[in-house]
Amino acid sequence: MKIFQPPVEEQEDGFVTSFTFDSSEEQQSFADFLNNMSIGFLKSKFPVVEDGKVRYQTGFVVASPTQDTEEEQEPEQVEEVVEEKPKRKGKKAELA
Repeated sequence: MKIFQPPVEEQEDGFVTSFTFDSSEEQQSFADFLNNMSIGFLKSKFPVVEDGKVRYQTGFVVASPTQDTEEEQEPEQVEEVVEEKPKRKGKKAELA
């Protein structure tokens, strides 16, 4: 199996991860794995140049998960509530 993972910049432009296989058994095994993991994929044919000739190789295209979170998040500000204990008003004992 050959995997192509585009750089992050290209993923933002719509490029996705693709997998090509050396045999149909390997392809079917990987398809079963993706289905068991509930990962969506598209089966596609990719042009490949071998010995100066163009042929098409079957592979899968898997979309990268989108990240809705910002890379740098500010921590949530938590207000601390500090209870002040009332001061005791007591009489000092007088020394006689």
